[in-house]
Amino acid sequence: MLMINTGEAAKSHKGHKAQPSLFPECMSASALPSPHCGRVPTSTFSESGELYVVFNQHGHIYLTTSTDQGKSFRPSTAVNRNPELIYDDGENRPKIALGKSGEIYISWTHKTAGRYSGDVRFARSIDGGKTFDAPITINSDHAIISHRFETMSIDHQGRIFLIWIDKRDSDQAKKDGQEYAGASLYYAVSNDAGKSFQPNRKLVDHSCECCRIATDTDSSGDIVALWRHVYPDNLRDHAIARVNPDKSPIQGEPMRASDDDWQIDGCPHHGPDLSMDSKDRAHLAWFTKGNKNKGLMYGRYDFTDAQTYLVKSIDDSPSASRPQVVVVGKKVYLMWKRFNGQNMNLMISSSSDEGINWSDPETIATTENGSDHPDWVKNGDDLFAAWHTQSEGLRLIPVNP
Repeated sequence: MLMINTGEAAKSHKGHKAQPSLFPECMSASALPSPHCGRVPTSTFSESGELYVVFNQHGHIYLTTSTDQGKSFRPSTAVNRNPELIYDDGENRPKIALGKSGEIYISWTHKTAGRYSGDVRFARSIDGGKTFDAPITINSDHAIISHRFETMSIDHQGRIFLIWIDKRDSDQAKKDGQEYAGASLYYAVSNDAGKSFQPNRKLVDHSCECCRIATDTDSSGDIVALWRHVYPDNLRDHAIARVNPDKSPIQGEPMRASDDDWQIDGCPHHGPDLSMDSKDRAHLAWFTKGNKNKGLMYGRYDFTDAQTYLVKSIDDSPSASRPQVVVVGKKVYLMWKRFNGQNMNLMISSSSDEGINWSDPETIATTENGSDHPDWVKNGDDLFAAWHTQSEGLRLIPVNP
């Protein structure tokens, strides 16, 4: 399988993200686990405004919390007691979700022995993070193949959904001497606050192999997923669907969310983002190098007629990457990274009319060394850009004060 890291001039950016942290508290050999020192921290706020952060360090997934919006953190708790190899690149990072009664749910991908192989792992705490149950493996197929790039969501019924990219069908087709484009999407659902999961279900055949999956919930609480799909003949555009455990797998080609005509025999390793508005329209952000569109793109998908409207270029410069989108009330925000030749800039633009018109891009942060993918974090209607950099550690940058 070919992985193509396209559209990110940050590869030439000094101090790329694989380098050790330069944050002062991380320089000591006795440095304690910290979201500044670890890799790929992922954040969420509780309803009370407490910040929860998970990250990978020394083979452990750690949880820490903050009551001052990330200015300081409590001592970290190891989620997995026994260290293991863990995928920790920006596309394949740990996830965290919070239940209504103090439950904490954490997922990640364990790196198994084969090339590009892995297992989806899950652990929960029902005492507010003091202790965690022993981690469990979610994928029922245990071949040494890819079960990776999981995403986790909770619907309005409190059910936990884990969706991931899975190569079991591709692997079987190869053994049978048949062709199979890409991978599959599988998912599992828990109805009992993560104590157990129902059997794995297939959502769709022929997803791209190494691009993260984006999810959100609509007004009825259903899970909506967006992913890069392999359409005939090897067109790597995006598909969208509601994930319903009561329905059969998607038959044929899924609903198309982007039509860029990008024909490429490999995975761009550059996944999309998704945010639902109050009218159940999906605001999308993605990367492409298609014949119709190139660079970072925005569009608004309407389920009523299965069409994407307001498609526009966010940034078509070769150094732009990792677009993120979020809806807060009636405003829509876009965020992405752009290398300026010396530093990496974190850029944003916003729309006050549901994606029709957009403000001029502005820089909200800069770093001189390597950086992780940015992410949006909401605390009620307060919006923050979460960005982990080699020099500055984890920062939460207020966006709509």
